[in-house]
Amino acid sequence: MRRRTAITIITLIAVVAVAAIAFGAVTKQRLDADERYIASNYRHAFAEVVSGISDMDTALQKSLLVTSPSMAGAVCTEIYGKAATAKMALGIMPYTSADLEKTSSFIGKVGDYAYSLSRKAARGESFTQEERDNLRKLSEATALLAQNMNSLQDEMGSGLLSMDQYAKTVAEQDKAEGEILPKTLGDGLSSVEQEFPETPTLIYDGPFSEHIEGMKPVMLEGLKEINEDAGRQAAAKFLGIRAEQIYPTGELNSDIISLCYETKSKNGVTRILVSKAGGIVYQAVGSKLVEQSRMSAKEALDAAKKFLERKGYVGMRESYYMINNNILTANFAFMQNGVICYPDLIKVGIAMDDGSLQSFDATGYIKSHKERQIPAPAISEEAARTKVPGDLNIIGTNKTIIPSAGKNEIFCYEFECEDANDQRFLIYVNAATGEQEKIFILLQDENGTLTL
Repeated sequence: MRRRTAITIITLIAVVAVAAIAFGAVTKQRLDADERYIASNYRHAFAEVVSGISDMDTALQKSLLVTSPSMAGAVCTEIYGKAATAKMALGIMPYTSADLEKTSSFIGKVGDYAYSLSRKAARGESFTQEERDNLRKLSEATALLAQNMNSLQDEMGSGLLSMDQYAKTVAEQDKAEGEILPKTLGDGLSSVEQEFPETPTLIYDGPFSEHIEGMKPVMLEGLKEINEDAGRQAAAKFLGIRAEQIYPTGELNSDIISLCYETKSKNGVTRILVSKAGGIVYQAVGSKLVEQSRMSAKEALDAAKKFLERKGYVGMRESYYMINNNILTANFAFMQNGVICYPDLIKVGIAMDDGSLQSFDATGYIKSHKERQIPAPAISEEAARTKVPGDLNIIGTNKTIIPSAGKNEIFCYEFECEDANDQRFLIYVNAATGEQEKIFILLQDENGTLTL
């Protein structure tokens, strides 16, 4: 009897062991498949970055041959479009703005400068000699950047570079001291950043102009600088974890001089930027893969609102949101006396599987937020309505502050309109001059709203 019992127990243990091994193998296969899928998406995004920069290089070369305003407008529009493509693809890559600061800033600068020149061309103005010189220098820098990016892509294709999904934490690096790690795309991009070509100083009315980049963030004026330990405490408090779980990764010397940190959990790596002046956490990006959505858009939006309130951001109004990869990213702008202040922007990303924070970006808020002296409008709302085409139906009106192409702000009436086909638009009319300032097309679907 005992022997039979023993045999039965051994058999059951063997069956459980085999089942466990089989389950582990299936789970590993699934995880490997997920990793391959993610890596494939990142490789595709990097290919789009390389293609966009190469196309931007080609368009800049064309700009050096332009002799008429009409052609200047066409070529500058092409440059702007290629830069936008590269910038969008760069945002998909698994790196923070700190990792690719120079590359991202340069692409944005080229695109915005081209946009500024296209507006001049629309007024019938040709390139000045200074603008031609700037375009030539930008072309030379872009050509070198394209060459470096193409080299990295060739190395990836030949297997010399691997695609790392996430960076190692400082703790992991300490454990692996002395270990020879394979060269990754992150290593290659870091080298490109360190050897970034010199770019010309651009003085023009645009957000990437040197005189704009050099401006100090309004909220940080007069605040005392913090040390690394205080920054770690601020990052830990923001995320609601222990300071010992936060690892410093360096400093970011940009418009907002920042201390950089990261933390790792079962959901992946989260990277945090803390302003050195004042110790304000203004950016946090998590790497968690959100496999499915278990909550509605309204529930995720409510979670984003509550998060801002807990962090002390009051008087914020949500504008539009987008859902991508089961993450809802909502835009919030500050409200002052019933006026929407769009420059004071905060973006919050919520994982729709559990409502946790996936991303936070208060860069616009840090740079622009202040108590404004908002003047009384010089023209009435009724007069401003005459600037909306008569075949559009106005379904909403707001008073707003919007950023100009440069460092200024414009007090406007915002009219949300729709045509006979239910296509929606936003039209901004200057409250001082009565002229149209901006027009956006709203693309709306179940995943949110995109403005073009």
